[in-house]
Parts: sequence; C-alpha cells; structure tokens
Amino acid sequence: MLGVIGGSGFYSLGKRLGENDVITPYGTAKLQVVSLGGEKIAFIPRHGARHTIPPHRINYRANIAAMKKAGVTGVISVYASGVISKYKPGDLVLVDDFIGLWSPATFYDDFGAGIKHKDFSEPCDREMGKRLMEVAAAGRVKVKTGGIIACTHGPRFETKSEIRLLKKAGANLVNMTAGYEMALLGEAEIDYAAVAVGTNYAAGISKKPLNTEETLEAMRTAYGKLMALIGNFAQEIV
Repeated sequence: MLGVIGGSGFYSLGKRLGENDVITPYGTAKLQVVSLGGEKIAFIPRHGARHTIPPHRINYRANIAAMKKAGVTGVISVYASGVISKYKPGDLVLVDDFIGLWSPATFYDDFGAGIKHKDFSEPCDREMGKRLMEVAAAGRVKVKTGGIIACTHGPRFETKSEIRLLKKAGANLVNMTAGYEMALLGEAEIDYAAVAVGTNYAAGISKKPLNTEETLEAMRTAYGKLMALIGNFAQEIV
C-alpha cells in the first residue's frame, strides 16, 4: 500500500474510508485510509487534521511506525518549503537530499542488539523518484528536480543569517519537518519520495516579512496538482 504524509495546507486526500488509532511502541498515531483514483492509500496529515500540532511536537516516530504496521511499502511525503535558490514559489520539486544536522530523529535508542548506523548516501529512493517523474510527465504536472532541503526546528521562521548559512551548505529549500521524517523512513526501510512545494522565498531572499497565510495559500494553489500526481502514481504502482 502507498502511504502519503501531508504537511501545512495538505490535510485531506481523496475519499476518507476510515481513521484508525494505530498503537506503536512510540505512541498512538491517527492514520486515515482513503480512496484516490480507485486505490486505497494510508494518509497522515503530520500537523493533524486541523493543524493543531506544531513541528517540534509531531510524534514522527509513531507516524512512521504506524505506516510500517499498516503494511505501507512506499511513502510520498509532501513538504511546504521556503525557497532559498534555484526555484520559485509555486514550484513542485522532487527532493534528492536533505540537511538534518540539527533535527535528531531515530528508532535506534540503544545499541543493545548491535551497532546501528544507517547509510544515507542516497536518502530518497531513486527508482520511486524516477517513476514519480514519469507519472508527472504523463499527467502534465510540472515537477522540477534537484531539491536539497534543509530542516530547522521551527515553529519560528529562519533568520536571514541562518538562510545564508544553509545556502552556503548547499540547500536550495528549507522546511521544519523533513529532516526528522526522512531519517525515520530510511531507518524503517520504507521507500520514499519527497515532494516539496515552494510556498515562499526564505528570509533574506524575500523582501517582506514571512507569514503563515502565504504558505497556506501557496499550498491551496498547488493542491490540485498534488492530488493528480499522487492519484496517478497510486494507480501506476498497483
């Protein structure tokens, strides 16, 4: 089964068939089963259905463990993202890599069963990304490539100095959740593709103060394209 994790402005997906409280060793996660394009998908809006959970309080481990328990073998994660370089607001971007140095998230709480250091040379699944791009092209949904997303703590937006630092480190996008989630998906050995939606120019790139409404409006504009992309992909992998 395909799993989808939605972020800011992405709180629903297709026709809801039910919602389950999935009990995991890390807490309980709410997982929706939805129908899109005639296919069943496991869906979690990471901030909650009404965006009540800030980024630093999301139970990432429970969410990913719930996906695993539900039999999900591939996940598409959608991230509202600030644009640092290369892209513009409104762009959909396939993410290749992430910077998550300040966002510790792991299932390896101890090494009692052996030393665990997961290789993240290629964090996103290359084949899944390739297929997603093929589906996007067939459906005439424009998705750009080469995303390198940096993860900060939130919930505040970044400072101009932080954005300059991240740009020098190679990031072209910034977000408050990706580093946690992508690390855990890798450790759980769930194939995943990450799609960033450029919602605004980051601090210092933008000439005006950042605000949440700008982010949500950009996601509302991109919602139809995301639905088409995910629905077509779900049918493709059956």
